[in-house]
Amino acid sequence: MSKHKAIVERYRDGVLSGDHELVLSLVTDDVVWESLGQTRVQGKEALRGIVENKEGQAARDVVQRPTITVDRLIEEGDTVVATGRAALALPGGAKAEFLFCDVFTFAGEAISHLESYKVPLGGPPRG
Repeated sequence: MSKHKAIVERYRDGVLSGDHELVLSLVTDDVVWESLGQTRVQGKEALRGIVENKEGQAARDVVQRPTITVDRLIEEGDTVVATGRAALALPGGAKAEFLFCDVFTFAGEAISHLESYKVPLGGPPRG
């Protein structure tokens, strides 16, 4: 596995385990993190608010960490693309499921830009 792919795997592991410091250690100080059509933040401290679930309605709606299944990691140059499926448990037993495509761009051995595309599965969250 390449260094960049291994860093993406560590990033995912940090997200899944709730290890915020690991996640933040893998990005540049001026990182850009975008959930396209929803959120865009720039800088490590702004990202800290996202990974520590301090921002927005989504943080209040999620009751536990997501489950994430990565189907493919594709690398070209300084970019790694991860595709897969994720699910979030919501209050009242509802569940939100979606397909994702995350595009990680690197500056050296740190993530400098993350673009996340999400496609909801089904209709409204199920309960």
